[in-house]
Amino acid sequence: MKSSIPLLAFLLPFYGALCQEGASVPGVTTTASVSSYNCDPASCQLPNCLCASKNPPNGFSAADTPQFVTLTFDDSIQTSLYQTARKMLSMRNPNGCPALGTWFVSMQYTDFSLVQQWYSAGNEIADHTFSHVGTPSAQEIAACRTALNTYGGIPNGKIQGFRAPFLNYTKDTLGELLKQGFLYDSSASAVSDDTFWPYTLDYGMANDCWTGICGTGQVQLPGLWEVPMYAVLDNVSIPQLMDVYISGTPQDVTQWSTTAFERHYTGGRQPFGIYVHPTHLTAYPGLSDPAPKLDALIEFVKEISKKPDVWIVTNQQLLQWMKNPVKASELSKQDYMKCQQPVISKEICNGLDDDANGTIDDNLFNNCNFGTTTFKTCFNCPSTAPTLDTPAPASASQKGAEGYRYPLPLDCDTKWWDPIGNACLCTTTECQYKDTAVSVNKTTQQGGSNTNDKSQEKSVGSLMTPSLSAVYVALLALGIYWL
Repeated sequence: MKSSIPLLAFLLPFYGALCQEGASVPGVTTTASVSSYNCDPASCQLPNCLCASKNPPNGFSAADTPQFVTLTFDDSIQTSLYQTARKMLSMRNPNGCPALGTWFVSMQYTDFSLVQQWYSAGNEIADHTFSHVGTPSAQEIAACRTALNTYGGIPNGKIQGFRAPFLNYTKDTLGELLKQGFLYDSSASAVSDDTFWPYTLDYGMANDCWTGICGTGQVQLPGLWEVPMYAVLDNVSIPQLMDVYISGTPQDVTQWSTTAFERHYTGGRQPFGIYVHPTHLTAYPGLSDPAPKLDALIEFVKEISKKPDVWIVTNQQLLQWMKNPVKASELSKQDYMKCQQPVISKEICNGLDDDANGTIDDNLFNNCNFGTTTFKTCFNCPSTAPTLDTPAPASASQKGAEGYRYPLPLDCDTKWWDPIGNACLCTTTECQYKDTAVSVNKTTQQGGSNTNDKSQEKSVGSLMTPSLSAVYVALLALGIYWL
């Protein structure tokens, strides 16, 4: 929750050398056994069950299947990290809507006003535990969700995804996700033989089998999806998973990533993932400039996004398609692929620039300062700093007092909620949205679509509802995490 960069920044060079957990896939080569995984496609059918497969769902040919690309970001959301992530999503999808990403958020040093802005811009907020610990407890998972809802205004029903810190999960972790109502996990690696499309865990795990988790009876979790993390092979065929840009020169990494992408694109069209800790790509005084790595990564994403059937989406959008697959030529017509901003006549604290004056929320947010813990929020500051045991302490303001902010109700989305006026500005089935898609210059082929032109206002008949070492210890104290 702290937003400043402390004095121990000189430790960061050790970061890449000593603390790169998750960068490569441990214990595996380019071949991974599927173990005892056995799924009956006759019994496991969409929308709630899907067997692990390298082929597109519904028997689609590769040419009829969109090529999904997912950009995910891990750990705290701070101003500089937020700006880095936004640069990576500067391109447009075939329908003219912005590229979107998923942020797996841990709580320490997170600015909750940015959590709300990320979500309100159409991106996804997901759970990465409260304290950033591997093999997390039920409390770690639940406390993170509580804080994201209380201070970030994210509807609980929209916090659907989870990634384990250090990618350190067990069958108990997955079981807890199902128990707490999550839609999916994205902690398992996929290297070569196990590069499956997302699938449900009704019949167990088919990834990370080297850990033993694929054994008979290990995992049977009906309806819980696994969104694999797809590795990139370097020049000696070592699987690189997170922060691939650290593992070689920008030119090398671009080559590896291009080869991996083409393997997906010309093969079974499995989603292609780019998994980032924005800290590595953000400039800090006294450290080497990460701009060449960041620029190369952005250029790579821009290059693959030129293909008319490439869509850069959140994990939630990907799973919406998985549950009800449509051909690439029909994707732009799906509601979940549209980009619409609420039309609101006044500025409210909702993470958007409602009055179009160039400033989001017009400084309506509260500044919460507890010494080592500081953050901004559109909601009430707590009376004490949030902790794992008490992720949502009592409010510092009393209900009815001047300056009190009203919590997000269950039947309103944060984009429409005015926490100061205690009003949901979308209370009927006719709520006005502005289409924010713009013209894109992509050739229509293999399902590519260019159907949206200039922004226009329209009335949409829907109500938004929520559906290690001393170095390591010091880095943790700074709130600098990598998984």
